[in-house]
Amino acid sequence: MSDLDNVFSEMSEISSKLYELPADAYEERATLESRREELRAKAASLADSIGDERSTAEIKTELHSLEERLEAIEGSRIDVVGQHGGSGLEISAASDAIGINQQIEAGGGADELRSRIGQLRQELDRRADG
Repeated sequence: MSDLDNVFSEMSEISSKLYELPADAYEERATLESRREELRAKAASLADSIGDERSTAEIKTELHSLEERLEAIEGSRIDVVGQHGGSGLEISAASDAIGINQQIEAGGGADELRSRIGQLRQELDRRADG
């Protein structure tokens, strides 16, 4: 597993812990949120520091790994329509599910993963064209 994979894995673990915390666990929540922000910064730094010196095979391996991680995050989301029978969703229940989905994605670093996947695809396209 690459350093970047390790960072995203820890971010996912933090998301799970945050989800399981009771509502009144303010101090622990703040500590976990702070660590998650540190990891986001580290992920951005790692992504920026990885240059073109890697082989195409290494880039493809990282891309595949990140795509699998993103699929896992997206697979853990709540099916808002399916969860509520597909009709007559209660606004509050739908809002709760949407909020949970947003927390799942944020905790797992989905936006960062999508960004890095885009960067890797651009690099592979550049290599294919050049």
